[in-house]
Amino acid sequence: MATFGVLGGGNMGTAMAQVAAVNGHTVRLWTIEPDTIADLRQNHRNSAYIGDVPLSPNIEATMDLREACRGADVVVICVPSQAVRSVMRDVASLLSAGQIVLNTAKGLEEQTHLRMSVVMADELPEALHPTIATMGGPAIAREFALGLPTAVAVAAVDFTVAERLRELLENDYFKVAAGTDTLGVELGATLKNVYAIPLGMSDGINLGANTKAIIGTIGMAELLRIGCALGGRSETLQGLAGLGDLLTTGYSPLSRNRTLGERLGANSGWQEYLDTHTVEGVPAIHTVRELIQPLRLETPLLEMMYEILFQSATPDVRLRRFLADYAFRQPN
Repeated sequence: MATFGVLGGGNMGTAMAQVAAVNGHTVRLWTIEPDTIADLRQNHRNSAYIGDVPLSPNIEATMDLREACRGADVVVICVPSQAVRSVMRDVASLLSAGQIVLNTAKGLEEQTHLRMSVVMADELPEALHPTIATMGGPAIAREFALGLPTAVAVAAVDFTVAERLRELLENDYFKVAAGTDTLGVELGATLKNVYAIPLGMSDGINLGANTKAIIGTIGMAELLRIGCALGGRSETLQGLAGLGDLLTTGYSPLSRNRTLGERLGANSGWQEYLDTHTVEGVPAIHTVRELIQPLRLETPLLEMMYEILFQSATPDVRLRRFLADYAFRQPN
Protein backbone atom coordinates (compact mmCIF):
# COMPACT_ATOMS: atom_id res chain seq x y z
CA MET A 1 0.00 0.00 0.00
CA ALA A 2 1.04 3.60 -0.64
CA THR A 3 0.39 7.08 0.77
CA PHE A 4 -1.42 9.66 -1.36
CA GLY A 5 -1.46 13.40 -0.82
CA VAL A 6 -4.33 14.88 -2.83
CA LEU A 7 -4.17 18.64 -3.26
CA GLY A 8 -7.54 20.20 -3.98
CA GLY A 9 -10.88 19.42 -2.34
CA GLY A 10 -13.17 19.99 -5.32
CA ASN A 11 -14.82 17.44 -7.61
CA MET A 12 -11.70 15.80 -8.99
CA GLY A 13 -9.68 15.89 -5.79
CA THR A 14 -12.47 14.24 -3.84
CA ALA A 15 -12.99 11.54 -6.47
CA MET A 16 -9.26 10.79 -6.75
CA ALA A 17 -9.02 10.58 -2.96
CA GLN A 18 -11.94 8.15 -2.99
CA VAL A 19 -10.31 5.86 -5.57
CA ALA A 20 -7.05 5.79 -3.64
CA ALA A 21 -8.84 5.13 -0.33
CA VAL A 22 -11.01 2.36 -1.81
CA ASN A 23 -7.81 0.75 -3.04
CA GLY A 24 -6.53 0.64 0.54
CA HIS A 25 -4.01 3.45 0.38
CA THR A 26 -3.47 6.07 3.07
CA VAL A 27 -5.02 9.32 1.79
CA ARG A 28 -4.64 12.90 2.97
CA LEU A 29 -6.88 15.39 1.16
CA TRP A 30 -5.82 19.03 1.35
CA THR A 31 -8.27 21.90 0.91
CA ILE A 32 -8.43 25.54 2.00
CA GLU A 33 -12.19 25.42 2.63
CA PRO A 34 -13.19 24.91 6.30
CA ASP A 35 -16.73 23.81 5.38
CA THR A 36 -15.37 21.06 3.16
CA ILE A 37 -13.05 19.91 5.96
CA ALA A 38 -15.95 19.74 8.39
CA ASP A 39 -18.18 17.86 5.96
CA LEU A 40 -15.47 15.31 5.18
CA ARG A 41 -14.61 14.74 8.84
CA GLN A 42 -18.11 14.66 10.27
CA ASN A 43 -20.21 13.20 7.47
CA HIS A 44 -17.73 11.52 5.10
CA ARG A 45 -19.24 13.64 2.33
CA ASN A 46 -18.22 16.57 0.16
CA SER A 47 -21.72 17.89 -0.38
CA ALA A 48 -20.65 21.19 -1.93
CA TYR A 49 -18.90 19.48 -4.82
CA ILE A 50 -20.17 15.94 -5.41
CA GLY A 51 -23.42 15.90 -3.47
CA ASP A 52 -24.42 12.92 -1.36
CA VAL A 53 -21.75 10.49 -2.59
CA PRO A 54 -20.61 8.45 0.44
CA LEU A 55 -16.85 8.74 0.90
CA SER A 56 -14.37 6.44 2.57
CA PRO A 57 -13.78 7.23 6.26
CA ASN A 58 -10.10 6.57 5.51
CA ILE A 59 -9.79 9.93 3.72
CA GLU A 60 -8.05 12.28 6.14
CA ALA A 61 -8.94 15.93 5.46
CA THR A 62 -6.40 18.61 6.26
CA MET A 63 -5.72 22.30 5.71
CA ASP A 64 -2.00 21.75 6.34
CA LEU A 65 -0.16 21.50 3.02
CA ARG A 66 2.96 20.13 4.67
CA GLU A 67 0.97 17.36 6.34
CA ALA A 68 -0.69 16.43 3.05
CA CYS A 69 2.65 16.04 1.28
CA ARG A 70 4.61 14.45 4.13
CA GLY A 71 5.78 10.95 3.22
CA ALA A 72 3.42 10.75 0.23
CA ASP A 73 4.41 8.28 -2.46
CA VAL A 74 2.09 10.12 -4.85
CA VAL A 75 1.03 13.77 -4.73
CA VAL A 76 -2.04 14.36 -6.91
CA ILE A 77 -2.64 17.91 -8.14
CA CYS A 78 -6.38 18.59 -8.46
CA VAL A 79 -6.62 22.36 -8.63
CA PRO A 80 -7.71 24.51 -11.62
CA SER A 81 -5.04 24.87 -14.30
CA GLN A 82 -4.48 28.57 -13.55
CA ALA A 83 -3.67 27.71 -9.91
CA VAL A 84 -1.17 24.93 -10.66
CA ARG A 85 1.89 27.18 -10.71
CA SER A 86 1.16 28.80 -7.36
CA VAL A 87 0.44 25.45 -5.71
CA MET A 88 3.64 23.96 -7.16
CA ARG A 89 5.58 26.93 -5.82
CA ASP A 90 4.10 26.31 -2.36
CA VAL A 91 4.92 22.59 -2.32
CA ALA A 92 8.32 22.68 -4.05
CA SER A 93 10.23 22.72 -0.77
CA LEU A 94 7.97 20.05 0.75
CA LEU A 95 8.67 17.35 -1.86
CA SER A 96 11.69 15.15 -2.45
CA ALA A 97 13.12 12.96 -5.19
CA GLY A 98 11.16 9.77 -5.78
CA GLN A 99 7.74 11.18 -5.03
CA ILE A 100 5.40 10.95 -8.03
CA VAL A 101 3.54 14.18 -8.85
CA LEU A 102 0.38 13.49 -10.85
CA ASN A 103 -1.49 16.39 -12.45
CA THR A 104 -5.21 16.15 -13.26
CA ALA A 105 -5.80 19.81 -14.25
CA LYS A 106 -6.88 20.25 -17.87
CA GLY A 107 -5.72 23.38 -19.61
CA LEU A 108 -2.84 25.61 -20.64
CA GLU A 109 -1.41 28.43 -18.55
CA GLU A 110 -2.94 31.61 -19.95
CA GLN A 111 0.07 33.92 -19.75
CA THR A 112 2.70 31.49 -21.03
CA HIS A 113 0.62 28.97 -23.08
CA LEU A 114 2.56 26.23 -21.29
CA ARG A 115 1.20 22.76 -20.62
CA MET A 116 0.74 21.79 -16.98
CA SER A 117 3.67 19.36 -16.85
CA VAL A 118 5.95 22.16 -18.06
CA VAL A 119 4.53 24.56 -15.48
CA MET A 120 5.18 21.93 -12.82
CA ALA A 121 8.74 21.40 -14.00
CA ASP A 122 9.31 25.16 -13.89
CA GLU A 123 8.50 25.25 -10.18
CA LEU A 124 9.66 21.86 -8.87
CA PRO A 125 13.25 20.81 -8.16
CA GLU A 126 14.98 19.09 -11.07
CA ALA A 127 15.18 15.85 -9.09
CA LEU A 128 11.37 15.58 -9.34
CA HIS A 129 11.12 16.15 -13.09
CA PRO A 130 11.36 12.43 -14.02
CA THR A 131 8.37 11.62 -11.81
CA ILE A 132 5.95 14.24 -13.16
CA ALA A 133 2.89 12.58 -14.72
CA THR A 134 -0.42 13.71 -16.18
CA MET A 135 -3.92 12.21 -16.34
CA GLY A 136 -6.60 12.73 -18.97
CA GLY A 137 -9.62 10.98 -20.37
CA PRO A 138 -13.38 10.73 -19.79
CA ALA A 139 -13.55 11.05 -16.01
CA ILE A 140 -16.58 12.85 -14.59
CA ALA A 141 -15.62 13.01 -10.93
CA ARG A 142 -19.00 12.23 -9.38
CA GLU A 143 -19.39 9.14 -11.56
CA PHE A 144 -16.15 7.42 -10.64
CA ALA A 145 -16.51 8.53 -7.02
CA LEU A 146 -19.71 6.43 -7.10
CA GLY A 147 -17.80 3.49 -8.51
CA LEU A 148 -19.17 3.68 -12.05
CA PRO A 149 -16.85 2.15 -14.70
CA THR A 150 -14.25 4.69 -15.81
CA ALA A 151 -11.04 4.54 -17.84
CA VAL A 152 -8.35 7.23 -17.99
CA ALA A 153 -5.00 7.78 -19.68
CA VAL A 154 -1.93 8.44 -17.53
CA ALA A 155 1.33 9.48 -19.17
CA ALA A 156 4.85 10.23 -18.01
CA VAL A 157 8.13 10.60 -19.87
CA ASP A 158 9.38 7.59 -17.89
CA PHE A 159 6.98 4.74 -18.62
CA THR A 160 7.74 3.09 -15.27
CA VAL A 161 6.18 6.11 -13.53
CA ALA A 162 2.95 5.78 -15.53
CA GLU A 163 2.92 2.03 -14.94
CA ARG A 164 3.39 2.53 -11.20
CA LEU A 165 0.39 4.87 -11.14
CA ARG A 166 -1.64 2.28 -13.02
CA GLU A 167 -0.75 -0.32 -10.39
CA LEU A 168 -1.75 2.00 -7.53
CA LEU A 169 -4.96 3.46 -8.99
CA GLU A 170 -6.50 0.67 -11.00
CA ASN A 171 -9.31 -1.44 -9.57
CA ASP A 172 -12.36 -3.27 -10.87
CA TYR A 173 -14.13 -0.06 -11.95
CA PHE A 174 -11.28 2.46 -12.46
CA LYS A 175 -8.95 1.48 -15.30
CA VAL A 176 -5.74 3.19 -16.33
CA ALA A 177 -4.04 3.16 -19.74
CA ALA A 178 -0.35 3.92 -19.07
CA GLY A 179 1.81 5.61 -21.72
CA THR A 180 4.50 8.17 -22.48
CA ASP A 181 2.70 10.72 -24.68
CA THR A 182 2.39 13.37 -22.00
CA LEU A 183 2.05 16.08 -24.65
CA GLY A 184 -0.82 14.28 -26.39
CA VAL A 185 -2.70 13.61 -23.15
CA GLU A 186 -2.38 17.24 -22.06
CA LEU A 187 -3.42 18.61 -25.44
CA GLY A 188 -6.42 16.29 -25.60
CA ALA A 189 -7.44 17.29 -22.08
CA THR A 190 -7.24 20.96 -23.04
CA LEU A 191 -8.87 20.81 -26.46
CA LYS A 192 -11.84 18.69 -25.46
CA ASN A 193 -12.94 21.53 -23.15
CA VAL A 194 -12.90 23.91 -26.11
CA TYR A 195 -15.14 21.72 -28.26
CA ALA A 196 -17.50 20.67 -25.48
CA ILE A 197 -18.81 24.23 -25.31
CA PRO A 198 -20.33 24.32 -28.84
CA LEU A 199 -21.76 20.83 -28.25
CA GLY A 200 -23.59 22.22 -25.23
CA MET A 201 -24.58 25.30 -27.19
CA SER A 202 -26.30 23.11 -29.75
CA ASP A 203 -28.37 21.59 -26.93
CA GLY A 204 -29.26 25.04 -25.60
CA ILE A 205 -30.59 26.09 -29.00
CA ASN A 206 -32.47 22.76 -29.31
CA LEU A 207 -30.93 21.90 -32.67
CA GLY A 208 -31.24 18.15 -32.15
CA ALA A 209 -29.00 15.09 -32.33
CA ASN A 210 -28.21 15.39 -36.03
CA THR A 211 -26.81 18.89 -35.66
CA LYS A 212 -24.88 17.95 -32.53
CA ALA A 213 -23.25 15.11 -34.46
CA ILE A 214 -22.12 17.58 -37.13
CA ILE A 215 -20.56 19.82 -34.50
CA GLY A 216 -18.93 16.87 -32.76
CA THR A 217 -17.47 15.54 -36.01
CA ILE A 218 -15.99 18.90 -37.00
CA GLY A 219 -14.82 19.49 -33.43
CA MET A 220 -12.99 16.18 -33.28
CA ALA A 221 -11.35 16.88 -36.65
CA GLU A 222 -10.10 20.23 -35.35
CA LEU A 223 -8.94 18.69 -32.07
CA LEU A 224 -6.92 16.13 -34.01
CA ARG A 225 -5.54 18.72 -36.42
CA ILE A 226 -4.41 21.06 -33.66
CA GLY A 227 -3.12 18.32 -31.37
CA CYS A 228 -1.02 16.66 -34.06
CA ALA A 229 0.31 20.00 -35.32
CA LEU A 230 1.54 20.74 -31.80
CA GLY A 231 3.26 17.36 -31.48
CA GLY A 232 0.68 15.03 -29.95
CA ARG A 233 0.29 11.50 -31.28
CA SER A 234 -2.83 10.83 -33.33
CA GLU A 235 -3.46 7.53 -31.52
CA THR A 236 -3.49 9.37 -28.19
CA LEU A 237 -5.87 12.05 -29.44
CA GLN A 238 -8.19 9.45 -30.97
CA GLY A 239 -8.22 7.49 -27.72
CA LEU A 240 -9.36 8.15 -24.16
CA ALA A 241 -7.46 11.43 -23.78
CA GLY A 242 -9.04 13.08 -26.83
CA LEU A 243 -12.12 11.49 -28.37
CA GLY A 244 -13.15 9.75 -25.15
CA ASP A 245 -12.90 12.91 -23.09
CA LEU A 246 -14.72 14.95 -25.75
CA LEU A 247 -17.64 12.53 -25.73
CA THR A 248 -18.00 12.73 -21.97
CA THR A 249 -17.45 16.46 -21.68
CA GLY A 250 -19.67 17.36 -24.62
CA TYR A 251 -22.60 15.13 -23.66
CA SER A 252 -22.73 14.86 -19.86
CA PRO A 253 -25.03 17.24 -17.94
CA LEU A 254 -22.38 17.14 -15.19
CA SER A 255 -19.82 18.82 -17.48
CA ARG A 256 -19.23 22.48 -16.71
CA ASN A 257 -18.07 23.22 -20.26
CA ARG A 258 -21.17 21.67 -21.79
CA THR A 259 -23.39 23.43 -19.24
CA LEU A 260 -21.86 26.79 -20.09
CA GLY A 261 -22.47 26.09 -23.78
CA GLU A 262 -26.06 25.10 -23.10
CA ARG A 263 -26.64 28.36 -21.24
CA LEU A 264 -24.99 30.29 -24.05
CA GLY A 265 -27.31 28.68 -26.58
CA ALA A 266 -30.39 29.32 -24.46
CA ASN A 267 -29.20 32.84 -23.58
CA SER A 268 -29.88 31.99 -19.95
CA GLY A 269 -27.51 33.12 -17.22
CA TRP A 270 -24.30 32.05 -18.89
CA GLN A 271 -22.25 34.97 -17.59
CA GLU A 272 -23.41 34.31 -14.02
CA TYR A 273 -22.46 30.66 -14.45
CA LEU A 274 -19.03 31.63 -15.72
CA ASP A 275 -18.56 33.98 -12.76
CA THR A 276 -19.29 31.21 -10.23
CA HIS A 277 -17.78 28.09 -11.84
CA THR A 278 -14.37 27.10 -13.17
CA VAL A 279 -14.93 26.50 -16.90
CA GLU A 280 -11.52 25.56 -18.32
CA GLY A 281 -12.66 25.73 -21.94
CA VAL A 282 -13.14 29.50 -21.94
CA PRO A 283 -9.52 30.54 -21.27
CA ALA A 284 -8.41 27.59 -23.40
CA ILE A 285 -10.21 29.01 -26.46
CA HIS A 286 -8.23 32.22 -26.17
CA THR A 287 -4.92 30.52 -25.35
CA VAL A 288 -5.13 27.81 -28.02
CA ARG A 289 -6.06 30.37 -30.66
CA GLU A 290 -2.96 32.43 -29.85
CA LEU A 291 -0.77 29.34 -29.68
CA ILE A 292 -1.68 28.05 -33.14
CA GLN A 293 -1.75 31.37 -35.03
CA PRO A 294 1.74 30.85 -36.51
CA LEU A 295 0.67 27.41 -37.80
CA ARG A 296 -2.08 28.84 -40.06
CA LEU A 297 -4.45 25.95 -39.37
CA GLU A 298 -8.07 26.07 -40.51
CA THR A 299 -10.14 25.97 -37.31
CA PRO A 300 -13.55 27.53 -38.03
CA LEU A 301 -15.25 26.06 -34.95
CA LEU A 302 -12.57 27.47 -32.67
CA GLU A 303 -12.91 30.83 -34.41
CA MET A 304 -16.68 30.76 -33.96
CA MET A 305 -16.37 30.18 -30.23
CA TYR A 306 -13.78 32.95 -29.95
CA GLU A 307 -16.16 35.39 -31.64
CA ILE A 308 -19.03 34.39 -29.35
CA LEU A 309 -17.13 34.51 -26.06
CA PHE A 310 -14.69 37.34 -26.72
CA GLN A 311 -16.27 39.46 -29.48
CA SER A 312 -19.95 39.35 -28.45
CA ALA A 313 -21.24 37.43 -31.47
CA THR A 314 -24.81 36.15 -30.96
CA PRO A 315 -24.62 32.38 -30.26
CA ASP A 316 -27.73 31.29 -32.16
CA VAL A 317 -27.03 33.44 -35.21
CA ARG A 318 -23.31 32.63 -35.30
CA LEU A 319 -23.80 28.88 -34.91
CA ARG A 320 -26.42 28.74 -37.65
CA ARG A 321 -24.08 30.64 -39.97
CA PHE A 322 -21.28 28.23 -39.09
CA LEU A 323 -23.49 25.25 -39.91
CA ALA A 324 -24.52 26.76 -43.23
CA ASP A 325 -20.85 27.20 -44.15
CA TYR A 326 -19.33 23.99 -42.77
CA ALA A 327 -21.98 21.34 -42.16
CA PHE A 328 -21.31 19.48 -45.39
CA ARG A 329 -17.58 19.64 -45.65
CA GLN A 330 -14.60 18.99 -43.42
CA PRO A 331 -11.96 21.75 -43.21
CA ASN A 332 -8.69 20.85 -44.91
